[in-house]
Amino acid sequence: MTKKIPLLRVSQWLSTWEDTEWSPPDLPKPSKHFFIGSIPLSTLRRLAGVSRRQIKERKQGGRGAGYQRAHQEDRSKSIARYLQYGYPLSSQVSLNPADHRILIHPGWLPTSILVNVLGGKDSRRRAGKVLSVDAENLVSIKSDESGHFLYIPEKATEENFFIPSSGLEPVEIIDGQHRLFAMDELGMFGPGDDYEVPVVFFDGLTESWQAYLFWVINVEPKKINPSLAYDLYPELRSQSWLQSGETIKVYQEHRAQELTETLWRHDLSPWRDRIELHGNRVEGHVSNAAFIRSLMISFVRKWGKDNRIGGLFGSIDREGRERVLPWKRSQQAAFIIACWRHMHDAVSASKAEWVKGASADFSSKAPADQKRTNPHGLHPAFAGNSTLLATDQGVRSVFVVFNAICQVLYAELELESWDSKRVSDSPEDEDVSIALEEFLAMREANSFLSAVSDALVEGVDWRTSSSTSLSPEQRQQQAAFRGSTGYSLLQSKCLDCLQKSANKQVSEAAKLTAELLGR
Repeated sequence: MTKKIPLLRVSQWLSTWEDTEWSPPDLPKPSKHFFIGSIPLSTLRRLAGVSRRQIKERKQGGRGAGYQRAHQEDRSKSIARYLQYGYPLSSQVSLNPADHRILIHPGWLPTSILVNVLGGKDSRRRAGKVLSVDAENLVSIKSDESGHFLYIPEKATEENFFIPSSGLEPVEIIDGQHRLFAMDELGMFGPGDDYEVPVVFFDGLTESWQAYLFWVINVEPKKINPSLAYDLYPELRSQSWLQSGETIKVYQEHRAQELTETLWRHDLSPWRDRIELHGNRVEGHVSNAAFIRSLMISFVRKWGKDNRIGGLFGSIDREGRERVLPWKRSQQAAFIIACWRHMHDAVSASKAEWVKGASADFSSKAPADQKRTNPHGLHPAFAGNSTLLATDQGVRSVFVVFNAICQVLYAELELESWDSKRVSDSPEDEDVSIALEEFLAMREANSFLSAVSDALVEGVDWRTSSSTSLSPEQRQQQAAFRGSTGYSLLQSKCLDCLQKSANKQVSEAAKLTAELLGR
């Protein structure tokens, strides 16, 4: 049984639009009209978004399928209070409404929520799985002589209706998800049943067209920062129509700067207080600019036609198609911290000659100099004065290698399945800590990162040419890693040693990585 809701059809099309070149399957020719209707917010919540059971899991910190766009729970809580009590009580949470009844006003939401209706043949990737809408949960828009109607499952109006985790929600939110998720704070199936909201319904839009709509509504009018939009809607990171402007560069620079600052300040980061943000030169430290440049040519990089390795935080080629990891900024920062923690652990456990030599160099320094170089007592071969791991060349090599090799195996490592519900958009320290805890629980991925780190530590001599433990011949060899030519030489050295790793997964991934990078 279905229930029908009357709709108003809106025709919007200009002849000039016909001059474009449509680019299916991502940006095919869209419909010339959309629809406007009114629907209870609670019913829309049941049809669009996470099911009732998944909401409970999210509050308990569980991982499951969900929207790619990041959700700010505090914002939904604020909207929920606004719905209940209006303004100004919505902005003054310390006031008890029972004691200030004169301040209770209507919490109107007159602006439309934008949604897309999925068809029976449509599918979406959620947490690494391809899902479709179950037949009994389909929503459709149909027209007859009496008008236009939205047909929804009749049970969708009942409080015990939910979409199982094995299926896909029949309605996608393009813009307005925080208004929708406010129902979770009100009591999803309780007092909001008669509260209706205006909704604009698109029918069968691709994810790329949805990203386009989100962009022109929220970014072009300067409502939000362009770089933030890439996290609210990761699909934007692979949009070719954005490459004609400065937008991609804005995202890359902003994200690289933000990640660098997070690594500099976070308690669990091996780079805490070892990145010079203000141009100072400290032995064993790396400059802010060098970190940003290294991130922009590795993790925070757009997919390029002339190079089949792109940025893990940008877009990923998979079977000839671009994919985007729906990671929030806190997840991105946590992943990079995890990579460096694995490198530090590998150095700490190693008995390699270079590790002993770099440690001896550091121990010969005055205590004050040791403290300045290595303020938090990390292993001296990792954060000392004569290790390439604490230089521009070393940082770039680690970033380039980890980005590329993880991209080659991202599906096998189940990176796409890491769909965090516990962290917000912003990479605050608490969110990064939670994200790091989640990632470190992913056994397959961390086992691989550990194996890569072990191979790099055991197979590469990371001493700088200034190390007193080097023989004349070794010093000449290490001197090759200095200067601008040292970047590519050290990266090639890292890939060579990984291809010789005893770990079959590492060696095979490294061989494919070297091939794709043309090394």
